[in-house]
Amino acid sequence: MSNGLKLEHIKTYFEQHQLPSFDSSSVLYGMINAKAWQYILFSGLATLCIKHLLIYFNAEKIILIGLSLSADLTDSITVIPMTKITDLSFKKGIIRGELTFTYEQNKYSIKVPNFIVTAKWQKGNLKNILERYIIRYS
Repeated sequence: MSNGLKLEHIKTYFEQHQLPSFDSSSVLYGMINAKAWQYILFSGLATLCIKHLLIYFNAEKIILIGLSLSADLTDSITVIPMTKITDLSFKKGIIRGELTFTYEQNKYSIKVPNFIVTAKWQKGNLKNILERYIIRYS
């Protein structure tokens, strides 16, 4: 339970799924909120539609790995080549920021907390990723 936020488990996951060499400073936790219509239709149950994920950056691609509600790693893996991403930006907030980009005419809006109590690496990794991969941030 909750192995998706432990770097040693993430590294093992990368090896098992034959993903690129794991750099522990290039991973973030994020979430994609439920759609407005889901909140209107389902009210509080719409929170079950929130997608939790790990976002891994390297020079060639962004890898999105799904997390279960209990923060376990799932087999949901989306690999997005950096060459096909447009409008990659990050908007800083006091508690969390928002990573946005467009891929194949789909706009991704991912909420990224500035820090996580159980994942102390989040704050340092966010700084590293903003410096290395995000061209525009405010």
